[in-house]
Amino acid sequence: MSRAETGFGEHYVDDIIRDILREDASREKPIGQSDIIKLLDERGITRTRTVIKGFADRMGAREYVTEEECNAIIKECRINEREIIFIKKGEEGRTIGYWMMETISDSEWMFLMDSVLYSKILTKKEADNLAKRITFLAGKSFSELTQYRHRMDNQPYIVGDEDIDEKVGHIDSRVLNYVHFIREAIKDGKKVKFNLCVYDYCNQKVRLVPYGKHGKVLPETPARYKEDVHRIVSPFEVIFSNGRYYMLGADLETERSADLKYKLYRIDLMDDLSLAPRTTAITKKKAGVEEELANLYKYRMENPYMFTGQVERVRIRVDADQFTQIVDWFSDDFRVVGFDADEDSYYDIEVRVNLNSFTFWVLQYSGCVEVLDTGKKGDNSYRNHIKETLRKALEKYEEDEQ
Repeated sequence: MSRAETGFGEHYVDDIIRDILREDASREKPIGQSDIIKLLDERGITRTRTVIKGFADRMGAREYVTEEECNAIIKECRINEREIIFIKKGEEGRTIGYWMMETISDSEWMFLMDSVLYSKILTKKEADNLAKRITFLAGKSFSELTQYRHRMDNQPYIVGDEDIDEKVGHIDSRVLNYVHFIREAIKDGKKVKFNLCVYDYCNQKVRLVPYGKHGKVLPETPARYKEDVHRIVSPFEVIFSNGRYYMLGADLETERSADLKYKLYRIDLMDDLSLAPRTTAITKKKAGVEEELANLYKYRMENPYMFTGQVERVRIRVDADQFTQIVDWFSDDFRVVGFDADEDSYYDIEVRVNLNSFTFWVLQYSGCVEVLDTGKKGDNSYRNHIKETLRKALEKYEEDEQ
């Protein structure tokens, strides 16, 4: 509903009334007109009951008598309404009080804050700044329930914080800007150019440095020995998995390969991102990956960790009491092909996965998961590959006992 503004002063009072309804009223305890006027007086604003009625008219307030009528109004509200003003009436038509329901509830707002504060791709300064702006956008106030945010001393992603002036009002996330830039490049059919970096440790500090053909390109390397380590890639998709953004794309090596159709690049490890000059990206169709990347949900299920590789059907045996882990990672996109007599010991499950990626998943859950033989057997089987990987891991600990 469009909202008429009849003057600067009235619009300002509307904002104050919103704050009052937000802080001092609820569905269970709507606030009466006299109490609203009293709270306005405490803020130095003298108004009469007609101001409250005018506010309700401008906001398109909904009236109800019974809770059933209120529920029906809520169900009919449009999803793009930022707030809905309610007027609770008595049986005889007398106004009992006012309250406001916002599009984002307190619990939803705190979920957004948690998603930002515990992010793997935002620095602490970026996260704090964005949490404050989400709070302002949602029309909320930090409360005792959100005091935990002060205990977030550092984010997992920390490099770059020292270069940010936290006194500015709006801090743009470098990683999120890169994500937006790449999606624009995909839309426009352009190639992107960037350095792909790795973390390095020097002088008791973590830093992000480019990685070239011959290893890390360190800042202290003399300029005459440095090479241009920029990569030029046709971007196909951006995908969010396990708290990080990845770009799927093809570089020149991939374009010329008969087997490797694309590579994966972590966007938070990129630096110096730009459009590659005078180049047009190859399409997913030309690269032969259009069908494979048509369903990004399916792609995430098949790649629990982000590695390139062939997707195949694998059979595993899972302890029955750990079945939750299967649903957590693969939703219901798997097939139960067997189980013990009472279904309380194990399930045999088939799932389509990228084997390179799935190896890390199996190692993570090796205590409760067993890879079963399917198709290839013996030395070339996937089961044997897992056995050899575990054997090499065990050797690292057995060396201490020799």
